[in-house]
Amino acid sequence: MSETNRIGVFLCHCGGNISDNVDLDKIEEKLSENEEICSIKHHENLCSLEGRNIIKDQILRENLDKVVISACSKITHGATFQKYIQPLNPYLFEMPNVREQCSWVTEDKDKSTKKALSLINSAIETVKYNEPLKKIPTKVKNSVLVIGAGISGITTANSLAKQGMEVTLIEKRPAVGGAMIQVGKVFTPDKMSEDCAACLLNPVIDEMVHNDKITLLTNTVLERSSRNAGNFDVILRKKPDYIDPEKCTSCGKCTQVCPSFAPDEWNEGLNNRKAVYKPFPQAVPSTYTLDDDSCIKCGACINVCPTNAINLDAIDEIISLTVGAVVIATGHQRFDTNKRPEYGHPFYEDVLSQMQLARLMGINGPTNGHLQVPSTGKVPRRVVMIQCVGSRDQMPDGHKYCSKVCCMVALKNANLIHSHYPDTEVIICYTDIRTPGVYEKYYKYVQDNGIQLIRGRPGEIAREDDHLIVRIEDTLTHNKQEIPTDLVVLSAALESSQGTIDAAKTLGVPLTEDKFIKEKHPKMQPVSTDIEGIFVCGTAQGPKDITDSIIQANTASTKISELINGGLEVEPHIASINVKKCVLCGKCVDNCRYQALSIYQNSIRVGPIACTGCGDCIITCPQEAISIQGQSDERLEASIKGILKDKDDDEQIIIAFLDDIGNVSANNMGINRVECPSSIRIINVPFINRVKYKHIKYALTHGADGVFLGEYPDSYKHDEIRENVQVMKKHLQEDGINPERLIIHSVFIPYFRGLASQFKEFDDVLATLSS
Repeated sequence: MSETNRIGVFLCHCGGNISDNVDLDKIEEKLSENEEICSIKHHENLCSLEGRNIIKDQILRENLDKVVISACSKITHGATFQKYIQPLNPYLFEMPNVREQCSWVTEDKDKSTKKALSLINSAIETVKYNEPLKKIPTKVKNSVLVIGAGISGITTANSLAKQGMEVTLIEKRPAVGGAMIQVGKVFTPDKMSEDCAACLLNPVIDEMVHNDKITLLTNTVLERSSRNAGNFDVILRKKPDYIDPEKCTSCGKCTQVCPSFAPDEWNEGLNNRKAVYKPFPQAVPSTYTLDDDSCIKCGACINVCPTNAINLDAIDEIISLTVGAVVIATGHQRFDTNKRPEYGHPFYEDVLSQMQLARLMGINGPTNGHLQVPSTGKVPRRVVMIQCVGSRDQMPDGHKYCSKVCCMVALKNANLIHSHYPDTEVIICYTDIRTPGVYEKYYKYVQDNGIQLIRGRPGEIAREDDHLIVRIEDTLTHNKQEIPTDLVVLSAALESSQGTIDAAKTLGVPLTEDKFIKEKHPKMQPVSTDIEGIFVCGTAQGPKDITDSIIQANTASTKISELINGGLEVEPHIASINVKKCVLCGKCVDNCRYQALSIYQNSIRVGPIACTGCGDCIITCPQEAISIQGQSDERLEASIKGILKDKDDDEQIIIAFLDDIGNVSANNMGINRVECPSSIRIINVPFINRVKYKHIKYALTHGADGVFLGEYPDSYKHDEIRENVQVMKKHLQEDGINPERLIIHSVFIPYFRGLASQFKEFDDVLATLSS
């Protein structure tokens, strides 16, 4: 804080929105007693061009070095007034919200005026500690790591490469294509047709293979990741290339002599493959691979290989990269239907999953596209499909969400069976058929083709003689039925893959409660994660179809292009390290979930892109060596001091620390004219854990009757924050302060009426405590 301050205060009437319910003349009279205030000016609308001229004129005329603009919400007009105070630094002003959080929520004019003065005093005391800051221009490396080479990962890689970026695309399996290449056929609702998935995907794969800016690494996983100056230092582990792809000619002699067998993953275990094998005929890369889990190291393959391409002693390769952004496109896995033994999948070979059915009907599948009952090899006379196996499931190991694509997959496969085997009857047992948008046309088309639908979830699958029995109650007719069938097909839920969970853990990205990658904001910031520079697309983010996966992939590539090609100007409110106090214990580095801190050349380095200014590191640091630029402890204490400056003896004041979500909710109270107790004084903090015990104690020992903490609960720190509040309550008790004077509540933007009710309830409780 400077030794002297020349502060100017500007009072906006806001066209009567403020002045009709706040006595601004009385406020001016009171403020004029403050010697540090060199100028006080009113105007009908300070955000107008005339208002801008008044502000600039007074700054120059009075040689002001700090400015307080009493007006509306900083959210709506903060950027405007940052420009208006030039030539001052844009961070040398404060903007108390006397419209939404005072005039519009306090009916009594005297109380509203008193509250407005309190908020303005708080801003005056706060601005004394404001420092001239600059946004941080940041450039990151022109390279990207894409994790997962399914349709979304490949699409992202192609788009980024076209924009001039270097892309490393990794895939944990030996071939690319993911689930799309495996399903055989995909549905096209506008043409009412089922099209070859490989035919659609192969041009996309070819584009990827022939682009010099894309490096494809199969059999590769992300091992470690750290953040350094806005970039990601990543370590990749690539499984051994037992068969050198540069030497292999795909002659297949190694497979012919290999004596070891293992279940064929490509065909969902419906047949076996050799330990040396090609994943499928059209696989990319188009070379043979070796499964070291099933290989017995007999050497037979080495003896017959004409190009000496095989080395059974090969070891893992460790690859180090530095990239500017990361895309998580790790796809999904399917619910383990063995968890529902009542459907017989663990016991009966004639109970299949939808993917197994797809492979059975695939032209490159185990039966060359011929639909057969596994136990008999005959064409089934009837096929019964069961929907929502693991989806919309309230059981402990089920998923409550709808998997979004299962109904369409079942309808597609049912229609394929009907088209190729018109004598085979197909019945779909469903909970609700969900085919949004244009897919409804395909649903009707399949119905018209004679596919039968029964609303009801079967209770049991049993075998009788040479067929299966499906026991079900039709919930529309309430009739119980036993349906004999040759084949049962289960539509299993789409769930988060282990690769998704592993990538999230390695990168420090939060997951949703269903263990998919959590977007920063699903409405306003889709595909972005909480960690700047890490993006998500496809079913790693949640169940979706191919079209939506491609849309997300292109969105992710656009956001990365903005980040890398356009650069960023980062807000300066980031962590700052006092090197004289820091002992390099590394606790802040380990605790930072945004990977914003790193140890570099015997000092802590702060990555400006990654740092959100959340303040977790402040709480973690045992040496108190960390601060947030422009958000010092002293500044927050000054905000409290200003609020309590002119408090009357009989006046009740509650200081409400609200995070950004809570602050918007409080603004909505004003916009909707929801009355709020005049005792409430709001201080906006970026995160609730920024408020330390010393701030709460200072408030309660300097005149505040209560402290209200408003926290958005959908936060990874939610449980920790609640625990901290309980600890602080114990400290209050030890310091002789009634712990009931501190309270924490959840806040949500739409539930502003609930926030007003919480304020009123706390206000009433404190009135009782003081009486």
